[in-house]
Amino acid sequence: MSDTFTPDNTTLIKNIKAFQNNQNQDTFMAVFNELQGEHAFLVIPTAEPVKGEHKDEHGWSTVEKGTQMTFTSVFEVDNQIVLGAFTSQETLLVWAQETKPYVSIPAKDVLDIAMENGISKIIIDSNQDTMFVLGRSI
Repeated sequence: MSDTFTPDNTTLIKNIKAFQNNQNQDTFMAVFNELQGEHAFLVIPTAEPVKGEHKDEHGWSTVEKGTQMTFTSVFEVDNQIVLGAFTSQETLLVWAQETKPYVSIPAKDVLDIAMENGISKIIIDSNQDTMFVLGRSI
């Protein structure tokens, strides 16, 4: 996690809702740019809790680069690998309907993980009022 990262999804959620109300290139790019910025984070369910070190003043901790994590929201849909991610622990709970271990990761790092692991789509807040689908061309 970079030293300038400050977790706050307020703008991300505002931009997703703006995109839902008016789906065009500008509103899409506002979400995409926020996902690549210094504030947006995504919550991803994991097979087991991920232990970090060095908690900051916000309660966030860092893990070593290369730490193995098993994401439990990776699925194959229509021959594409899809990652389910969430904007908060609450939206994860709505989707999972039970408490799950999870990790919160800067969104820009999730985009990198997706690229490195052949994930074709990231579905944020599946079937909720803040749902957003980010896909890449192959």
